[in-house]
Amino acid sequence: MAIIEEARALFANGGRKRAFVLAGAALVLIVLYWGALGNLWKRWGEQQELSHSYFIPLISLWLVWVSRKAVIASIGDPSWSGVAIFAFSGLLLILGKLLDLYLFQQIGLVFAIAGLTAALGGVSLLRATWIPIAFLFFAVPPPYWFITVLSWKFQMMSSVLGVWMIRLMNIPVYLEGNIIDLGNYKLQVAEACSGLRYLFPFLSLGVMTAYIFRGPMWQKLLIVAATVPITIVMNSFRIAVTAALVQAFGPEQAEGALHLFEGWVVFLFCLAALYGVIVLLCRFARPRRRALDALVAPELSPAQPSRTRLGFPLAASVVAGAALVFFAVSLATSQNKLIHPERTPFAALPSEFPGWRTQVRPLDPSVAETLNADDSLVVDLQSPKGDYVNLYLAYLYERGDGRAWHSPRQCIPGGGWQITSHTIHKMTMPDGKIVNYNRLIIEHGDQRSLVYYWYDQRGREIANEFMMKIWVIYDSLVKRRGDGALVRLIAPMPASDDGQADKLLKDMMVRMHPFLPKYIPN
Repeated sequence: MAIIEEARALFANGGRKRAFVLAGAALVLIVLYWGALGNLWKRWGEQQELSHSYFIPLISLWLVWVSRKAVIASIGDPSWSGVAIFAFSGLLLILGKLLDLYLFQQIGLVFAIAGLTAALGGVSLLRATWIPIAFLFFAVPPPYWFITVLSWKFQMMSSVLGVWMIRLMNIPVYLEGNIIDLGNYKLQVAEACSGLRYLFPFLSLGVMTAYIFRGPMWQKLLIVAATVPITIVMNSFRIAVTAALVQAFGPEQAEGALHLFEGWVVFLFCLAALYGVIVLLCRFARPRRRALDALVAPELSPAQPSRTRLGFPLAASVVAGAALVFFAVSLATSQNKLIHPERTPFAALPSEFPGWRTQVRPLDPSVAETLNADDSLVVDLQSPKGDYVNLYLAYLYERGDGRAWHSPRQCIPGGGWQITSHTIHKMTMPDGKIVNYNRLIIEHGDQRSLVYYWYDQRGREIANEFMMKIWVIYDSLVKRRGDGALVRLIAPMPASDDGQADKLLKDMMVRMHPFLPKYIPN
């Protein structure tokens, strides 16, 4: 009954107009960001580490609802600052359309909500609701490459710490990359076991816990920061428990319902550990207090309604006009697709090595699914003298929606190999062109290999992954091209090697340099 009375009072005081404006603003956002919203829904459903994101908007709405009196009291006059924020969101939308990057569009969506809040309800309303609006950033999926890199790092850390815990239980174990060898069974710490399924929802929960925690800012930051080591330790504990169960009851313990149950139990342990951090903070606080007393119901503080000369009809008209411009420009840019240059398929490339024995190998299905390249080739090359080189190429006409060039530094450890050396070098070709490349030494037991790889991107040979992504963005805007390839060479490198492996791969780079542009247009 109290809610009904509040609704009647709100409509009696001009709330009907606010309701229509709110509905209109929501419709504008849906139309402008339809593609970005669809991608959000898709990624939330496809990637288990993002499945919690469905609840983020609901939590933001709940924060506004429980403090609705303070929010209503903060409504002020429309603000030009809000119009400027909304305009900035439009620029992010257009940039995202040009680059075919949903990340920019989705970030723009959050800024659009903030801009509309200030443009129609004043800076005071934005000041009162900035926390639930900012919380929406946790619903924006990180780039695929970021998740891949983070997953790989978490796999490595969880594997090392998990093996340490297994040895504490006096279980013989050997670690090769992310493969835990138990003798009768090899337990692979795959991406699904990296811990990101815990980290992303747990980090969001940690931020919300820090928000409702009553304490100094450094303690709030400590609560948020604690989510990362807690996730790593608990995920490593899960791996160790799985290994112990496999050792005791058989390999079937590593899969199925029990494995899933372990995941939920570990997440509960994460929550318990985070509560333990809060208990410690409260125990050493002055005066000492109970942990439950420090966690209070969230409540937004009202702000003094702002007063400006910008009338509501003018503000609504400016926002509507800007939305029409953004819609027209984004529609035009979405139809301006990137250029796909003509090229020779990689299938013809083995013929470029007359006199060499060539054997094309099928690409690993898991790698093919992850990369989803437009063209790829794995070929073993053997010279008349018996020198062996493995060549791998992966070409994309454009990256996006999970399709990207993944660094070999991320996937090499997955096969049990360890990277013992990584350096970046430059090499001058006979025509004077400089090629930047990565040089890796990898080891697997008694085996050792030398790896060269670089990104051949529209006439540039780039070693640094970050710079490669910057050039992709630049060329997508300026040249309307986002194509390119990853080139990787591997040669055996015995312990007695005196530079022969380096000489072999450098000679191969020189040999390939003249004909690669047929397959990777510059």
